[in-house]
Amino acid sequence: MLFLGLVLLAATGTLTGLLIAGNLGGGPDYTVALLGHDLITMNSLSIFCAGLALALVGCLSLLMAGEGAALRRRKAVRLREARNEADAAVAERDALAARVERQQVERQRTEDDHPTRTSAPEVPLQQPRKHRAPHAFGS
Repeated sequence: MLFLGLVLLAATGTLTGLLIAGNLGGGPDYTVALLGHDLITMNSLSIFCAGLALALVGCLSLLMAGEGAALRRRKAVRLREARNEADAAVAERDALAARVERQQVERQRTEDDHPTRTSAPEVPLQQPRKHRAPHAFGS
């Protein structure tokens, strides 16, 4: 939107400048020329209305450019905040991982210093028996 507003503003300014430069001679009714071509014959009221239309297009283009710049600023602020939050989360995760690693190292060191009784070897759990329905003919 910012780009479109700036392009529209530049086009309006260029058209206005060319029309003024090509039509310095005046009178009650005169022909409007643009780049050596006669466009239309206008009286003072139609020239005034054309000027109003060009002014409105210029204001619209300024409004579009301003809104586009504000939108870009808001997006940049949100992106910066999100990056800061992500950096804080990464730092917190790293601190937590370092703390867990230190605890594991301390636990391993205490187990090495004070050996505990060894437990019996692990026995795999037996699968529960499946009870089948009795057969229709006996066993």
